[in-house]
Amino acid sequence: MSLCQLTPGVSAAPTRFSSSNVFSCSRRLRAALALCAVLLSAAAGLAKDTLPPRYKEWLDKDALYIITRDERDTFRHLASDTDRDSFIERFWEVRNTTPGAPNNPYKEEHYRRVEYASQHFSNNGAGNGWATDMGRIYITLGEPKQKARYVVQGGVRGMEIWFYSNSHPALPPFFYIVFYEKNPADFRLYSPYMDGPQKLVTGISAEKNRVEAVRDIDRLLGREVALTTLSLIPGEPVNINDANSSLSSDVMLGVIKGLANHPYTIDALNLRRSLAESVTHRVVLPGELLGAVTVPLRDSQGNIRLHYALRLTQAKDFAIAQSDERFYYSIEAEVKVLTPEGKLIFTRASKQARFLTQEDVERIQGKPFGFQGWLPLAPGKYKLEFTLTNVLTKTAFTGEREIAVPAPPLEGLTLSDVVPFSNATSVSRDQASYLPFTASGIRFTPYVGLDLSLVPGQDLKFFYQVWEPTGKGTGPAEGKLLADYAYGRPSVSGTAQTLHEDLPREQFDPFGSLVSGKKVPTTDLPTGNYRLTVTVADPATQQKRFSSLAFHVVTDEGSASDPWDVDDSGLAEYVSSGQADYDRGLSYQASGNSAAAADFFRAALQKNSANERARARMVDFYFQKGDFARVTELFPRTFLSAQTEEGTVLTVADSLDKTGSPQRAADLVESALTMRPPSGPLYLALANYYKRLGQTAKAEATERKGRALISETPTPPPS
Repeated sequence: MSLCQLTPGVSAAPTRFSSSNVFSCSRRLRAALALCAVLLSAAAGLAKDTLPPRYKEWLDKDALYIITRDERDTFRHLASDTDRDSFIERFWEVRNTTPGAPNNPYKEEHYRRVEYASQHFSNNGAGNGWATDMGRIYITLGEPKQKARYVVQGGVRGMEIWFYSNSHPALPPFFYIVFYEKNPADFRLYSPYMDGPQKLVTGISAEKNRVEAVRDIDRLLGREVALTTLSLIPGEPVNINDANSSLSSDVMLGVIKGLANHPYTIDALNLRRSLAESVTHRVVLPGELLGAVTVPLRDSQGNIRLHYALRLTQAKDFAIAQSDERFYYSIEAEVKVLTPEGKLIFTRASKQARFLTQEDVERIQGKPFGFQGWLPLAPGKYKLEFTLTNVLTKTAFTGEREIAVPAPPLEGLTLSDVVPFSNATSVSRDQASYLPFTASGIRFTPYVGLDLSLVPGQDLKFFYQVWEPTGKGTGPAEGKLLADYAYGRPSVSGTAQTLHEDLPREQFDPFGSLVSGKKVPTTDLPTGNYRLTVTVADPATQQKRFSSLAFHVVTDEGSASDPWDVDDSGLAEYVSSGQADYDRGLSYQASGNSAAAADFFRAALQKNSANERARARMVDFYFQKGDFARVTELFPRTFLSAQTEEGTVLTVADSLDKTGSPQRAADLVESALTMRPPSGPLYLALANYYKRLGQTAKAEATERKGRALISETPTPPPS
C-alpha cells in the first residue's frame, strides 16, 4: 500500500487594526504586548514539554514521519486531552483511503510498518528500529520490491540495497536505497554525493579516492552494485571511470525525508480536505448499488481508450433539487487508475452541476442516473476504483473493477467485448474525437449491469470493434471478414439460431479498426436465459476470434429501463490540453514502456508548452538515454519557474555542463535559487560549476552552505 500524507485544515480568524490605533499605542502597551509574546512563546514550549507520555509518543514516534509541520505545531499547542484525541481522530480519518468505512487501511498499514521496523531494524534488540535509517525508509515507503544483502569482504563494508518501484508521484518510477554497515549491525543511509564510494570501504581502501574506491566495489561486488553506489536512480548516466555522482540521488533522498511536507503530498491533503468539506458526513453506500461497464476501443488515431459507464441500479437513489423555480443536479465523479498491485497511476475527476428544464425533469423521471467517460490507457492490467457522489444528498456510490486492455495485434485480428446498447446516434467529427462510447462517428448508449434483461419485442442491439495491426488499413483494402451471430438457450437443445453478415475490409479505418453491430429480434423468443456468441473469421488466414454476452428474456416487470446519462463535461479540454496524452504516458510508464511514454509526454508538451510535469518526464527520458543535447533543447531558461522540480533543474544543469556549457549551468541554478527556498543539492551543484569556471572562493562558500543545509534535515528524537 502506498501511504499518502493528508492533513486537516487549521485556520485563524483575521484581525484588523486601523492605522490610528496602531500609532496611538503607548510605550507601556507595547511593553505589555512584548511581555505577552514572551509568555506565549514560553507557554508554547511548555506545552510541548509537558505533553502526557502517550501523546508525546504519538507525536514523536507514531506520526513522526507522516505528520506535516503545520499539524505538528497545531498539536503542540492543543490545551486539553479531549482536543488531542479529536485531533488524532481527524488526523487518521483524513488519510483514510476508504472514508466512512468501519476500518482505516491507511492507519492499519502504517502501524504494521512501525511494528515491523521496531522489531526488525533495532540495534541490539532495543526495540528502537522505528528510529533507525532503515526504519524510517521502511515506514515511509513500505516493503521494498527487492532486497540484496552484501556482507563485509575485502575492505568493503557490509551493505543492504533495497529496490523500489514508484510509490509517490514526487519520486522516480524506480530507485534504489543503499544502507552501509557503519558499525556491526548498525546500518546507515548512504548518499552517493555526500558520502561517496569512499564511505563504503575500510582500512587501506578508505585512503583511496572515489575512483579507486568504486573500482574496489566493482571488483568485489559487481558492476551493478558499483553503479548503484554512484546513482540510486537506474539508467542515470554514470560510470566507474570518473566515479562522479549527480545530485539527483540526494534530491530524491531529501524528498523521501520530507515527504510529509512535499507539495504533491500537500496537494493530495488539500484535495481530501476539500472533498470532506464539500460532502460533509457523506454516506458511502455498497458497490452493488452502482453498476459499471467498461470496454477498450481504439480511437481515430489508433490509441486505446477504456470507455466506462457508471449507473445507479435504482432511479430512487438519485435526487435533484429546486431553486428559484429551476431544477438542478450536482455530482462528483472520480476514477482512480491503479496497477494490479494497487499503486496509483493517475486520477480522472469531474464535478458537474447543471440546471434542468421542466421538460427535462418529466423526461428523466423514473429513469436511473448514469455517468459516462473514458480513460487513456496503455495495454495491460489495471484496477479501477469508481466513486459517484450526489452532492445534494451527500451520498457516494462506489465500485471497483479489474480490467485488462489488450494490445493491438502484430498480426491477425483482435475482437473487443460485445457491448449491448439501447440507442445509437450519429455525431459530428469534432464530437466523435472526445465523446464516450463513440466509434466510427456513432454514439452508443450502453446497457450497464451484470444482468441484461429484455422483454419480448425489445430487440437485442449490440456493437463490437475489430482490430487489425496498426497501419494495415492505410492501403487499398480488399476482401472481407465473415461474422456469425449465434444465440440460443444453453440449457435447451434445438434453440440455437444464427445470423450471418460480411464485413468488407474497406470499412477498416487507416489505423486498422472496424466497428460493426447487429440487431437481434426477441419477439418470438420465450422467456429464459440466453447466450450470444459473435464469431469473426478471416477467410484468407482461417483465423477466428470470439466474443460473447449473456442476456435474459423476461416479463415486463423485469425489463431494462432507459437511463438518463451525463458525460464527463471536461473531455474535449482533456484532449485539446494534452492532459489525456500525459495520463496515457503515465500508464505506459507504469507498464515499463518508457519509449512509448516519452512519445505521449512529447505530445502533451506540444499541445501545452506550459505543462511542467510533461517536460520533466521528457527531461528524465533523454537524460537516461544520455542525449544531453535534447535535454537542453527541451528546457530553455525561459521555461524555468517556481514550479519546476528541483530534480529537473539539476538534470538540465548537468546536461548543460556535459554539453560544454558550465556557465549556462551555473546561471540556471542561480536562477532557480532565486525562485525557491534554499536547497542543499542546488547549492552543491552550483559549487561544482563554480569550480569548473575557476571561481574557487565562491565554490567553497557555496559548498559550505549546501552541506549545512543538507545536514539540517530533521532526525528522529532519541528513543
